[in-house]
Amino acid sequence: MSTSDLLVTPEQRDRGVEILQEMYADGRLGRMEFEERLDQALRARTRADLNASFTGLVSHPVPTFAPAAFTRPTKVQRYDGDGRGVGTLTHWLGFPTSFVGPAVVAMTAGSRNPAVRRHAVEAVNFQLTAALMFAGLGVLTGITDGFTAFLFPVLGLLWAVLTGVGGLATALGGNFRYPATLRLIR
Repeated sequence: MSTSDLLVTPEQRDRGVEILQEMYADGRLGRMEFEERLDQALRARTRADLNASFTGLVSHPVPTFAPAAFTRPTKVQRYDGDGRGVGTLTHWLGFPTSFVGPAVVAMTAGSRNPAVRRHAVEAVNFQLTAALMFAGLGVLTGITDGFTAFLFPVLGLLWAVLTGVGGLATALGGNFRYPATLRLIR
């Protein structure tokens, strides 16, 4: 006796109907063809009868042990304690060292741990962007004869808050990306 001669369970028949409904919803079946195949699936007594309602659509729609669209879930990437700690330190190194500290971490610890490297590169890119913005604002202030000098504290406060938030988000296990940052280093 082959498996196609086995009687179908109500659960298998229901799963077959669900698959047909999904195919109809996806537009892979027209209304008339859906109704014909649905009627055939509902009247099916054996696996061969049920599988015949899927002829030309899928090879075996009603497996014995797993749903047709079963895939193993991917593992969630977690940073270990060392990667988070060094990543946090890397972001906060921007306070005393600007882009130099994160660059040193990227070249040293980043070569051994990809999570640390990702955080270090993000911190370097943000600190370089901030340095370029401060330099550009300095040039603009010189051109406007000091009129735009009031923007220095605003830019400085924004830099300090984002540097702190980057370190804090990393400490909490997030994969923080600074907004409006030039990604000069990959």
